[in-house]
Amino acid sequence: MRNFDLPAMMGNWYVIQYFASSETLPEYSCMRSSFTTTDGFVTMNFTYYYSDDPLRNFQQGNITWVIPNFAQPAHWIHAEFTCKNSRKVQFALNITSKSKISDEEIYNTYVIDTDYKSWGLIMHCAEKTKAQKYLSALMLSRTPDLTQNVVNFLREKLPRYDIDLSTMFGIPQGNCSALEGEQDPKKYFKYETL
Repeated sequence: MRNFDLPAMMGNWYVIQYFASSETLPEYSCMRSSFTTTDGFVTMNFTYYYSDDPLRNFQQGNITWVIPNFAQPAHWIHAEFTCKNSRKVQFALNITSKSKISDEEIYNTYVIDTDYKSWGLIMHCAEKTKAQKYLSALMLSRTPDLTQNVVNFLREKLPRYDIDLSTMFGIPQGNCSALEGEQDPKKYFKYETL
């Protein structure tokens, strides 16, 4: 995306639709995400329920990326590690110094398009050296729903990236309030401003 404004993309989003090349059935409901950026890293914290879970077990996760080239801030490289923090710092130094990365897998994320105020579209692509690539995409909204013409506009952008629209699933945003005794996802990542 040209002229991408990274700070304007940050904040809270509803995930309205998603695609994952490894999934053939809708699995999630009430998915929300919160983007933050510090020191050349972008982090997405997210919460959701599995659609078929009658107990509505609250799920949470995060993804952290490095911005490898600040001249192209709409492209991020996955920087999440299970090793010590020193490796994360070393990875960031390698990226910024343009050293060759020897990891077997590169996990790229691209902001395909956004108007910052109401909708966004991002794509993840894991390029493995010895396996088929993995694709996923998230359609984002600042509100619990998007008008059909905006959904259609965003979906039309995806086939050029080999994303199969027949498995781009909607994520229900209804009945997302926490029940008694449940952890409230809105409070977990401070989504109160949504």
